[in-house]
Amino acid sequence: MKKLLKAVSVFLAVSMLVPMAGCGKKAADDNVVTMYMMKAIDSTESYDLVMEKANAIIKEKLGYTLDLKLIEQGNYAEKLNVLVSSAEPMDLFFLTDNSTYINYIEQDSILQLDDLLKKYGSAIMAKVEDVAWDMVRYKDGIYAVKNNGTYSIAKSMVFKKDLVEKYGFDYQSVETLEDLEPYFKMIKENEPNIYPTSGVTPKVSERYISNTDGTVFDNDDDKFISIFDCDEIVDSWRTRADFYKKGYIPKDILSKNDLAGELKSGKYAVMNDSGYYTEDASKSSNYYGFPCVEKYTGNTMISSVSGARMCISSTSTHPEKAMQVLNLIWEDPELSNTLAYGVEGVDYVIDEERSAQIGSKSVIPKSGDEQHWAIWHNFIGPLWDQWDSSWNRKDSLETMQKMNAEGKIAKCLGFTFDSEPVKASFAQCGAIYQECRQIFAYGCMDNFDEYLASAKQKFETSGLDKVLEEMNKQYSEWKKNK
Repeated sequence: MKKLLKAVSVFLAVSMLVPMAGCGKKAADDNVVTMYMMKAIDSTESYDLVMEKANAIIKEKLGYTLDLKLIEQGNYAEKLNVLVSSAEPMDLFFLTDNSTYINYIEQDSILQLDDLLKKYGSAIMAKVEDVAWDMVRYKDGIYAVKNNGTYSIAKSMVFKKDLVEKYGFDYQSVETLEDLEPYFKMIKENEPNIYPTSGVTPKVSERYISNTDGTVFDNDDDKFISIFDCDEIVDSWRTRADFYKKGYIPKDILSKNDLAGELKSGKYAVMNDSGYYTEDASKSSNYYGFPCVEKYTGNTMISSVSGARMCISSTSTHPEKAMQVLNLIWEDPELSNTLAYGVEGVDYVIDEERSAQIGSKSVIPKSGDEQHWAIWHNFIGPLWDQWDSSWNRKDSLETMQKMNAEGKIAKCLGFTFDSEPVKASFAQCGAIYQECRQIFAYGCMDNFDEYLASAKQKFETSGLDKVLEEMNKQYSEWKKNK
């Protein structure tokens, strides 16, 4: 009976995936390669036109077609997990979360790709940066193709331009949190409808990488340490707590459900960016919807193993065809840009003036209610083959590539911690971190020293020392075998 109920529940769960764009054909069709991907926008009215154009290219070059199945972003992880858990036949699927990636590898839900890449992935091998393979390598093999992206991300503090000019503030001189206090004080005293900040970071660390379990990787000492032993982080928390007491950070900051949306309202004088720094602040101004200026705060170390990647399911009936389709997407800019931008005249128009300037195609995607298609290039893969566009100008893409090439590579890049030996302690530490991370980030506690001592005690009781000992043990072994 239990088996019957489980089978029924899986059937119902899978049936709940409908409707999805392009769900009319089963993955078992040997002439069709299925690809599951999250939607970039809600409207996909151009689906049929886009797939007709894309499949004309794929059919001509490979002899078969792509069935692109799109799932809403908010439900993607859950629905993908249902498909994987029920061993649904499928070929390619998009993934971002690293813990899910590791779980799928360990439960044999995705294929090791080393041999397939050698046989059918020449374009992929030529265009994926060397450092990116370390982001998807697990133990003895490669289990995903890492999509192009900014691995060393430029960060900045973003200032409302009108306020900077009104008060004559030298924002470029800011080096520490303390340097911001005179400006915050001025804003609080003179602008009753403006919050000084939502919490900012004036300098990207060139040494420490924080994790989500109370541990920090110390790149200089080449080991994992407790977050409480990192003076740089603790001192930053202390300053934020002082700012919170003085009213520079909103008292209800933790209860704001859509802080990103609120920041666009213009109620904040200083904000962090999200990795879209430009010297003229054009991207920040476009994102927030009002004129901004920026102070560059540094580039992150290349350390993350998360981010966009494409996997081949172990349930694929023709993994070689799946790899060939993926390789063609990387090889053929017309195909990858069609999948990203859609169809000319329907989903985008050509900027003739810009095209003449750069000597190649320049695209203006439709927006608002007129936008019926979009897949971000870093979802698809070959970001650097993107046509010049109002999404990403060619000079922006070149800057991203330059940052990747010049970015500092963390010594731990590619290391994956197996938490099984300290499973209980690791889970408890992760839960405590989730409980206190925002409180520390915004400084919203009554007494900083008391809260710090209490949090530290909770981590110690939960076994943070055991986690660190096991983490450094595995890291040492990984370095020997790297």
